[in-house]
Amino acid sequence: MNAYLFTAGITQSQLRPTQLGQGQTAYGLRTWDACVSMIVCGDNPDEAQKLFETWLHRVPEGENPVQVEIKKLVAAQFMEQLLTESGREPIDWMQIPQRIDPTLQLAEGDDLEQQGYWADVNSLIRPPKLSSDIESLRHDLPEGIRAGLNWSAEKQFFFIVSVLSPPTPAAEPVYELEPDVANADIVRDEDSTETQPAGLDAVEAALPELREKEVAALVQARNSAVAAWLWRRFAAETPFAANDIDIDPWCGLISVEMGGVGKG
Repeated sequence: MNAYLFTAGITQSQLRPTQLGQGQTAYGLRTWDACVSMIVCGDNPDEAQKLFETWLHRVPEGENPVQVEIKKLVAAQFMEQLLTESGREPIDWMQIPQRIDPTLQLAEGDDLEQQGYWADVNSLIRPPKLSSDIESLRHDLPEGIRAGLNWSAEKQFFFIVSVLSPPTPAAEPVYELEPDVANADIVRDEDSTETQPAGLDAVEAALPELREKEVAALVQARNSAVAAWLWRRFAAETPFAANDIDIDPWCGLISVEMGGVGKG
């Protein structure tokens, strides 16, 4: 069974009461945007996406349930190996939630900050100049970064590494043919403002989590810098060696075997 990381930009809406004064209440439609991620296990991407969308549209109990509209959805298949500080191992996705539960309890409080999601790993850890080992990595990082991270090997956390697709190339200028001239030379329409969006689109700019992804990996490490370093070492001989990455915490898991409702 394969595993996929799905991320959706959604708009949620709900009828909510508003106090008008003098004991009067009126209902008005409230909307808000959100970004939701989930790991989905399935035999193929179509099956997994259907399960994810069903999970997104699940209707909670209540008189005025929240309605969900999917604006954008991106997905990436997970690698079949878990990257750890001691090596690689095959992933049994049905057993992973049980392994992660203790680390989620550990991550509460100050440990969440020490995991280092705030660190800009794309600028701190780049090929080909990778530290030789974890202790070297610790000393190679700036003091202000190093001091804020957990370096105890006894505290291990699970990180989701998303390998981002390269940005869209800059748009070419829009050209138009001169009217009424057969085989006319191509000229630029100076008054035209029509261009294709370059780089991130509006949704991606507002929610960077919705950038297109090439692949995803599950990494167990003491902090995000080590997680990024483990990925960079693994990816050195792959087509993804230079791709930017995002690092996020465990977001939960659903699967066909769990009936589509199991979550860890």
